[in-house]
This record gives sequence, structure tokens and C-alpha cells, in this order.
Amino acid sequence: MWIGSAAVCLDDKNRILMIQGKDLVEWAVPSGGLQENESLEDCCIREVKEETGYDVQIIKNLFIKEGQAEGGIHYQTHYFEVKLIGGDANINDPDGLNI
Repeated sequence: MWIGSAAVCLDDKNRILMIQGKDLVEWAVPSGGLQENESLEDCCIREVKEETGYDVQIIKNLFIKEGQAEGGIHYQTHYFEVKLIGGDANINDPDGLNI
């Protein structure tokens, strides 16, 4: 089973922080997979930093999305409301996705 975290971050104008891959049309919230010995909250914070350059603080748990992806892989994504607390827009693409 794949387990990960996702961040929902709204600014004071109710705009949501989203990312888009270089060659993709779709937009998504920052998210990614849980690493060994990492909490779900730490995963969320790390993924936002990697994908956007921003530092965030967890505000609260929102919901858990579960399902089955192509190939029969079961997934569980934990969504968190987060608040921007620092950093600068910067892309660090450790997965090589050209985000």
C-alpha cells in the first residue's frame, strides 16, 4: 500500500497553492509519499518545501482519501490544512518530475 500526505494551503484571498508538472495540463496540491520513519505531518511539510520552496505549518487534519490506482495498488493520502510561514517560491525536484 502507498501512503502519503497532501497540503491544502489557502491565502488571505482564498487562492489555493497548487503545482503543475512541466509537460502536464493538470494541477494538483503539493503531495507525496511517506518516507521511512517519517510522520504524516512531516511528510506533508517536506513535500510542500520540495515542490514549492515554501515553509508551512500544519493547522489540522482534513480527511483521508483511499482508493485503488491503476495496477491494483491501494493508496491512502492524508490531507492537511496548512499555513504558509516562510520560504520563497522555488522548485526542488528530487523525483525528477520536472515540476
